[in-house]
Amino acid sequence: MNNLESIAEKLKNRKELELEAILKISGSEAIEKNEYNVTIANDKTSASSFIFKPLFKSKIDTEELQKAINVEVKELKPNLPKEIKNLVPKPLYDAEATASAQLRVQVLELNNTVSDLNATISDLNIQIENEINNRLTIEQTNDVLVNQLNTLIGTIEDFSKQIATSLQKSVDESILRASLQSQNTGFKAQIKALIKQIDSLNSIIEGLQAQLGAVQQQQAIQQSTANVALASGAEVVNKVVAVKINPAKENPNYPDINGKINNKTEDSAWIAGSTLDITNNDTKDVQIEIRATFAPNQRWFSIPKSSFTIAAGQNDKVGLTITPGGCSFDKRDKSVEHMGTLKIKVKRLADNTEETKEYKTRIGIMHPKSYD
Repeated sequence: MNNLESIAEKLKNRKELELEAILKISGSEAIEKNEYNVTIANDKTSASSFIFKPLFKSKIDTEELQKAINVEVKELKPNLPKEIKNLVPKPLYDAEATASAQLRVQVLELNNTVSDLNATISDLNIQIENEINNRLTIEQTNDVLVNQLNTLIGTIEDFSKQIATSLQKSVDESILRASLQSQNTGFKAQIKALIKQIDSLNSIIEGLQAQLGAVQQQQAIQQSTANVALASGAEVVNKVVAVKINPAKENPNYPDINGKINNKTEDSAWIAGSTLDITNNDTKDVQIEIRATFAPNQRWFSIPKSSFTIAAGQNDKVGLTITPGGCSFDKRDKSVEHMGTLKIKVKRLADNTEETKEYKTRIGIMHPKSYD
């Protein structure tokens, strides 16, 4: 092959490549894949058919045109992760914040009560130590007096022997005997005085022991009351009285005494606190006073007895009764609630000390759909 033929061959191949590129872009049916899955121009037909094969692809690039118009395509819009916020509803947050504040107040009150009790225990321990020291001093004095008494008894015995000897010697020694008898009488008077002092000291010791026993007994009663209250879920009022509200509230944030009334049919039911279980663990009687405070026109329960006495070691149960007739039903188209308080005052007749415990109360005037 000469140079001209070589140049002609290269020009031919170049034209075929350019023509094939044009046909690929225009979408001519002259373009097909060979047995090796390679796209080529079909040159087996005549030139006229090779060039004028029908087009199956428009001159407009539809895919690129859609991308230019539709800016929401995935290639242009990044798939950004959505932030998931862990939010708490405001009503729930407010309720929990209120409950937390109330709990902090209760914890502060309990801490103050514990501090007062610890101070009382320290004072009682100091009194016990003083009483023990006084008792030891009295016992030492008693021992000294007993030694003196033993010495005097020995002296009296010696004088008695001397008197007996004098009597045996002679009646003439009557003067001496009378003198000895006078001395003996004086010693007996001293002995009686010493015995009276010993009896007085023993009485003082017994009184101190009784006081010490009373203090120890009172501490034992208070500790027993605290243990029983803790075991049964009750609360201690004035150190010796255990007060338990039955049935107990299920949620610690709810009021201790809780009820509901149907604002259409006036049916009623207790949710918590229908009975007051009061136990007196003291050795003396205690006086109980119960007072309730209601919202205006909402006297929704009655107390069978508001002032009574519980004997030592006895228990009394006070059942409360829901009274729909004492309530106002102005808003019968929805549910409303009213808050109040119930106070229990305990007075110990042994020392006239008093203490009052306050409980929260609530009545729900419920729409029939919310009553059940």
